[in-house]
Amino acid sequence: MFIKDLFFQVIFSQYAETHFCKDFCKKYKEKKWIATKNTITETLQRAFMVQQTNLIDVLKYSQEDNTGIFKFDFKVAGTNFSPKTSGNRAIFSLCNNTGTINILLVYGKDHCTKKHSETQWIFGHIKTNFPEYRKYC
Repeated sequence: MFIKDLFFQVIFSQYAETHFCKDFCKKYKEKKWIATKNTITETLQRAFMVQQTNLIDVLKYSQEDNTGIFKFDFKVAGTNFSPKTSGNRAIFSLCNNTGTINILLVYGKDHCTKKHSETQWIFGHIKTNFPEYRKYC
């Protein structure tokens, strides 16, 4: 598998916080979003265990530097949707060498533009806002 059995340090990027997290905070009650954010963090800290499920998808991975871009499906606390059907996603970079996960984007399907596929939309945001990850796009 791609993800090593480590306890990862999970960090939300400033871009994710300012462009997406505040939308979730407005759309759902702040308490629900905080609980959801904590669940995302706690789940991804043990990403090795979750990679066996259908909640994490590999978008790009480099064997060369043990780093990749992944998509994680999540549900907002207190909602009755499954993580897959909710349309809520977190895009993160994971480095097995440093044991860090950087959450780059947190979005709902309603954030994606209709003129591009979801994957094109994701990689467009990464190329524009995260130059250090352009080689994965």
